[in-house]
Amino acid sequence: MLTNDNQQKLILKRIEQVVSVLMEEDPIFKQDIDYVKIVEHLVDLVENNLTDEQFNNMSNEKLKDNCSFVMSTELLSKIGQDLTPEQMAILDEAIKRK
Repeated sequence: MLTNDNQQKLILKRIEQVVSVLMEEDPIFKQDIDYVKIVEHLVDLVENNLTDEQFNNMSNEKLKDNCSFVMSTELLSKIGQDLTPEQMAILDEAIKRK
């Protein structure tokens, strides 16, 4: 979806504010997620998946929930990066049991 400059600025500003709040509320986000990269990723997601009207009508709380979900998923994707194959097998087995 193509958006005009004003809409792009609005999207960027709202997402920056939400990401800043989430990083202050949960220090693990601040510690393990690159602010600039996650903001860019979230802006891309919004611009590619929502109409201007959908975004403009989305409450700040809903936007915060959605951003938190994406950021949490980003953190989870990093879990396996430092694990040995044996540790990954243990984690995989533990997840299967749940």
